[in-house]
Amino acid sequence: MRVVLLSWEYPPRIIGGLGRHVYHLATSLAEQGVKVHVVTKDHPDAPEYEESEGVHIYRVVNYPPDITQEDWVPWTLQFNVALLEKAVALINDLGNVNVIHAHDWLVAHAAASLKHAYRIPLVATVHATEYGRHQGHLPGPMNKLIHQIEWWLTFESSRTICCSQYMKEQITDIFELPTDKVEVIPNGIDHESFKRDVSVDLYRKKYVPAGDKLVFFVGRLVYEKGVQTVIEAMPLIMNKIPNVTFVVAGSGPHLNELKSLVSAFDLNEKVKFVGHMDTDGLCAFYKSADLTVVPSLYEPFGMVVLESMAMGTPTIVADTGGLSEIVVHEETGLKFEPGNPESLADAMLKVLLDRKLADRLTSDAMAYMGETYNWDRIARQTLEVYKKAERGYEYHPRTLKLCPPLPDEATG
Repeated sequence: MRVVLLSWEYPPRIIGGLGRHVYHLATSLAEQGVKVHVVTKDHPDAPEYEESEGVHIYRVVNYPPDITQEDWVPWTLQFNVALLEKAVALINDLGNVNVIHAHDWLVAHAAASLKHAYRIPLVATVHATEYGRHQGHLPGPMNKLIHQIEWWLTFESSRTICCSQYMKEQITDIFELPTDKVEVIPNGIDHESFKRDVSVDLYRKKYVPAGDKLVFFVGRLVYEKGVQTVIEAMPLIMNKIPNVTFVVAGSGPHLNELKSLVSAFDLNEKVKFVGHMDTDGLCAFYKSADLTVVPSLYEPFGMVVLESMAMGTPTIVADTGGLSEIVVHEETGLKFEPGNPESLADAMLKVLLDRKLADRLTSDAMAYMGETYNWDRIARQTLEVYKKAERGYEYHPRTLKLCPPLPDEATG
C-alpha cells in the first residue's frame, strides 16, 4: 500500500491538533508497512525533503508574490498550486499510488485534481466544519466559501473519515452524504509522550501563588473554545474558593477580547495567559493542575481531554459534540451545560472541594482509555478505509454538481 497524505501542517509546523493527528497517523501507518508520503507546507526549521520515522516528507515552497495567510482565498489557492506541483512530480516518480488522503478543506483543490488526473481513489478526513465552528451559522462570504469547499471535498472522496459519531451526524446532514460513505475513527493519544519527568514546581511557582488551586485550559483562543465561560464562572467559584488561579495556555485571535473580559471582572491577578506551551510545559501544567476544564461551544473531538486523562488530571467538559462521547458523566469526568457559567461553576466546585471524587474520576478515566484511543488501532482502521476505497473503485469524470443549499439559506 502506497499513500500520499496532503496536509497544510506537519511537524515542526503545528498550528492546532491537525498537525499532530497527521504525524501520529503517518508514523503509525509506516510502522505497519504502508509506504507513506506526506506533502505539506514548508517551515523555516525543516528541510524541503526528509525521511523521518519511516515517513517521506515533502515541504512545498511558496510561489511569489508573498501572500499573507490572512488573505485566505489567494493564499489557499497559491498553496494548493504548490502542493499540486510537488505531488504530480512525486506520483510520476513513484509510478503507483493506491490512495490520496486529504486532511481538511485547505488541501481540497490539490486533492481533487490529483484524483482526476491519475484516477486514484480519494479519502478525505474532515477534522471540523465551518458550519460547526459558527454554531450552525455562516456569517460571511468567506465562511460560505469554506463550507462549499468542505462539501466539495466530501463529494469528491470515495470515503470520508471523521472523529466522532457527532461529526458523522453533522456532515451527513449538512453535506447530504450517504451514511455508509462516512467512517468514524476517533483520534488517539501518544501515551509515551505524556510520561515525561518535568519540573512541576518551576511552572507552578511562576504563575500560581502558593496555596492556590490551579484550574488549567489549553487550546486555540477562538470564541468557540469557550474560555469566556470560565472567566464568567470565576467570581462564582471564588465565592467558595477565594484562592484559585485560572491558567490559559494557547494563542489565537480571541486573546484581546478575553483579556478585556478579565479586566472587566477585575480578575487580572487570578487569570494568567501563558501563551503557547511545548510538550514539557503542557505536561507540567497537567501534572500540577487540580482541574482541567474543556469549555468548548463546538468540539468535534477534544484531544485535550485525552491528554489530561493520560496525565491523571481531573477533567470537566462541556456537554457537546465529541466531548460528550469521550467523557462518561460522574465516572470519567463531569459535564456541564455549554456556555453556562453557573453550570460550569457547579461542576468545578464539585471537583475542587472533593479530593476523593477527583481521585476516583482520574483513576476511572485512565482505566477507561485503555486501547480505545491507541494510534496503532487507528492506523489499522484507516488502512481498512484505504482498502475499501480501492475495492471496486470506478473512476467517474468530473461533473457539474451544485453544492446543497447553504444551511442558513435552506429555509429562506
